[in-house]
Amino acid sequence: MPGGRRGRRPGGRALRGGAMNLAEILFATAERHSPRRAVTDVRSGRSVSYGQLASEAERLAAFLKAEGVEPGQRIGLLAPNDLTYLPAAFGLLAAGACFVPLASNLTPTEIAEIVREVQLNGCLSWPKAAPLPSAPGHADASARRAVVKGGECEGYAFQWIDRRAEAPVEFTKLNAAFIRFTSGTTARSKGVVLSHEATAARVEASDRVLKFSEEDRILWVLPLAYHFAVTITAYVRAGSHILLCPDTLPKAIVDAARRLRASVLYAAPLHFERMGNLGPSDPLSSIRVTLSTAAPIAPVVMERFESVYGVPVGQAYGIIEAGLPCINLGTEGLPATSVGRPVPGYAVAIFSDDGKLLPPETLGEIGVRGDGLFSAYYSPWRLREQVASEGWFLTGDFGFLDRSGALHLKGRKKALILVAGLKFFPEEVEDCINQFPGIKESRVFGRPHARMGEVPCAEVVVDPAGCDLDALRSHCARALSSYKVPLEFTVVDAVPRTPSGKIRR
Repeated sequence: MPGGRRGRRPGGRALRGGAMNLAEILFATAERHSPRRAVTDVRSGRSVSYGQLASEAERLAAFLKAEGVEPGQRIGLLAPNDLTYLPAAFGLLAAGACFVPLASNLTPTEIAEIVREVQLNGCLSWPKAAPLPSAPGHADASARRAVVKGGECEGYAFQWIDRRAEAPVEFTKLNAAFIRFTSGTTARSKGVVLSHEATAARVEASDRVLKFSEEDRILWVLPLAYHFAVTITAYVRAGSHILLCPDTLPKAIVDAARRLRASVLYAAPLHFERMGNLGPSDPLSSIRVTLSTAAPIAPVVMERFESVYGVPVGQAYGIIEAGLPCINLGTEGLPATSVGRPVPGYAVAIFSDDGKLLPPETLGEIGVRGDGLFSAYYSPWRLREQVASEGWFLTGDFGFLDRSGALHLKGRKKALILVAGLKFFPEEVEDCINQFPGIKESRVFGRPHARMGEVPCAEVVVDPAGCDLDALRSHCARALSSYKVPLEFTVVDAVPRTPSGKIRR
């Protein structure tokens, strides 16, 4: 593998002339920090420098262009959470393609749905992935798979699915970088189109709060397919060292953080919960920032983690359509239950059902405005301007702003449970259940009821030693209003989750 970039840029061949391209961020960092380590696989210890990463991205971009990939074509990436993901992703961007991540944990049916929804032109796949089916009427499209020779992505294969599939006319004007699908916790997933410019605005906004630097060592435990766009690009822009941790068991994460002296831990609430449950430990003294994202984190989880490791847990309000519009690092005196104030470049407001602005401390639907908003939904095609009112995108999340301007999340609008006219969010009940001894996690939902409209029910995952469900019911009755107490508790092996790890509502 080449040791550096040999002082050259793609010469305009890989990047779109004149238009902003996120791959330029990698190439600029490689010019400044060519020999610095960009990514290390925690398990194997193998590393790739920024110079090598940029050269690998250029190599792959040239390969894709030789196969006929043209700017704006929608190209899937089916790849594992390892060292090969970054050069593959930046190579797609450098070739001018619109990168559509296909997570390796998706089922063939889920992948086929994405292929159909975005009219995928082609796909770049890691060596162990099976070819994707060609589009109807294009049976010969996947007959030949071009295979990458040499480099980090050796063995990756490119196939056409429907080379001539055309996007909506407006799509070609957007300078689209990604199409990411929403989690689909309460409804069908939507393909969200992000432009290069909007993604760069998100990177700039988040970095003004998180302040990544070339000295940072980022311990990464999340799926790259769901979190590449903003966070990885932000690390690359700063020249930080990314530590990919393929083993996401709690002890493995703690051991890696301590052994490699990680300075930033970016993870999901479930990771923090399981790490905290390991019990007494020496402080993680090298960590300067922890950030929980992907779902709300319970206060008891934050308290337990900080008591065990001596590090406060920060959290962010992250949604595909807007990026990270609010961040609470846990070090600024804001309530731990909040996701923080809006970051520079964003505004957040609370709206009533009839679209009126609501005052502080009033529950309503969260609206977000800023340069980092998405460009469009792909299928059915809708430009942002068609779904946003006066620049405000209504997120479908309910919450309130306190008098300090910090945002507090309560739950998804569609997940509200309505019992005899009384409304509440399942997360409130889940937080109560999860504090009870013997409970590992839970899911609360409303079941239709002829007289009450709905009644709350709970699925619980219990410790191997078991749990007294009658005592759990009494615990909930003491802590919650009577209409919020689940009518039934059912023990399950696992609660249903979306491919991105969120509880399915």
